[in-house]
Amino acid sequence: MGYRKTHTFFICPLSLVYLIGFICLGFVGFSKPIAAQTMTESASPIESSKVTVSSKASPTETFTKCLTPFLKDDSLAMVRFGHLFDQGPTLIASSKLLNERQQYLSESGKFTIHYVTNGIDAVPNMDANEDGIPDFVEWAAEAADSSYQLQINELGYPDPIPTGTSYDIYLKDLSSYGAYGLTNTSRTGVFACGANSTSTCIYSENDFAGFPPNNHPENQAKGALQVTIAHEFKHAIQYIQNNWQGETDQWAEMDATLMEEVVYDNVNDYYNYIDDFSTDLFTQAHRSLIPGSYEDVTFALYFHEIIGADFWPLSWELIAEDPQTTFLQAAQQVLKTKNKSWKPTLLQAYAFHYASGNNSIYPSFGFEESAFYPDPFITNTLTEFAIDMGSSVPDPVLDVQIEGKITGDLNRMSSRYYEVIVDDVPGSFVRIHSMVDDAAITVGVLTYLNDGTPLYQPLYNESTADSWIEYRLNSNWEDVQKLGIIVTNTHEQVNGYFELVLSDYTLGENIVVQQNYPNPASDRTTIELMLPSRTDLSIDIFDLLGRHTLTVFRGRANAGLQQFSINLSNLSAGTFIYRISAANQVSSKLMTVIR
Repeated sequence: MGYRKTHTFFICPLSLVYLIGFICLGFVGFSKPIAAQTMTESASPIESSKVTVSSKASPTETFTKCLTPFLKDDSLAMVRFGHLFDQGPTLIASSKLLNERQQYLSESGKFTIHYVTNGIDAVPNMDANEDGIPDFVEWAAEAADSSYQLQINELGYPDPIPTGTSYDIYLKDLSSYGAYGLTNTSRTGVFACGANSTSTCIYSENDFAGFPPNNHPENQAKGALQVTIAHEFKHAIQYIQNNWQGETDQWAEMDATLMEEVVYDNVNDYYNYIDDFSTDLFTQAHRSLIPGSYEDVTFALYFHEIIGADFWPLSWELIAEDPQTTFLQAAQQVLKTKNKSWKPTLLQAYAFHYASGNNSIYPSFGFEESAFYPDPFITNTLTEFAIDMGSSVPDPVLDVQIEGKITGDLNRMSSRYYEVIVDDVPGSFVRIHSMVDDAAITVGVLTYLNDGTPLYQPLYNESTADSWIEYRLNSNWEDVQKLGIIVTNTHEQVNGYFELVLSDYTLGENIVVQQNYPNPASDRTTIELMLPSRTDLSIDIFDLLGRHTLTVFRGRANAGLQQFSINLSNLSAGTFIYRISAANQVSSKLMTVIR
């Protein structure tokens, strides 16, 4: 990004920027920038609305993200604003002082909501249950309790609320700052925390009128409030784990935005800024992920959904234990404890982002909400294979090849997406030759078959730098709709370069039957065979006297590699014959069953 992403940043309406000359005030933990895009609807303060938000919504109001990295630097703050922020004046004259606000204790007793019912900071006055407490205030208290329950009690993050105390949440007009909320440590200034005994406090927008839409089923203002408190409470947890210091703090917004989706899955406010926004992994995957922010929330979501809900809590434990640990170092250490490798995991994370929008194939592969995510940006679409290439291709031929070639550079921690859509080549299969200049670069292929079945294949997890490697896909091109090629640089520091050459090959005319494995076997064994074309296939097992004992498969089979797992529980110990009949050919081999 070219700068350190500090906690002190928020959104300012573009019109406000023109009027007040780019004024953005706040403290560490300012939440939620919105992508510079138009929205068809905005949230009303209380009026019920059921709107399904699309990442392709069209704008009526433009928001701009005002990053203010100098707000942690007193000298820069003095030059820019003429005062330090913990000593700054209250800029809105009608703003209520902290001791003039009403208070409401959440049901758990862990959160005190501070609010007013008149003036610029007033919350909406609707009170559906007529208990004297505005609905908006009760919503805030419920959101705080829900955030605590999930983040502390279920995920196991450390508790930022000392025993016997409550945590302060202030409802205040933040719309003039373009902000949803903030988390602060200061006891004085515009966003003072007061004299509470917790290390931080939260400020949230007081009505969310005119804010971008979300998917809350009942009320969009309620949805915006819920995800804001879930987001800001995670900042409070971060503060007691890393004191908002060090490299890991640069990832704080991505981490906090994840909690919006985890605590309130149905709101989906984050859809507003994952499409064509900064370094999002759908349309901007070619830009470096480091450091992750709001738009990179789906990177964090992949690890939460696929690796496990304990993945990020365990990562933050390592960060709290050793402040010198970087965010990605912590992630890699936790991955090792789960017996998983970084390169194939990161490659699959990017493959999930490719399989989004119009490419969505969930539940076979990808994010649960992938159909609602943006279409991935395709760097290039290949429409022809390399021609006149023999069964063995020397490196000099690949070096000068033009047709069927993809070349590109990769920033550190980034990826590029390509597609291969070539007219049918009857009876042929796809061969990929790859050359990378750094072993951290890895390639994955997502095959979209005509019958709707997807096949995901990481080509190799240990790429060799500066040499060509051949990989053969096992799907007959007649059965393929298209290929998605995901090329990922997993290196955190070094950019890279790659070349791919795609050509077709044929299997000849004969079926190839491999020896079953394991052999001998007791419970199960696997038979592999290569079919030259789509054909009728039968696999049968006989004893040594020629008596039929088991039918493994009978039906139509696609060309290419086929695998069949066999349950041996009904066979006695001994030697058997398995016979393959396909393409007017018969092939037999022996296998042994042991007990």
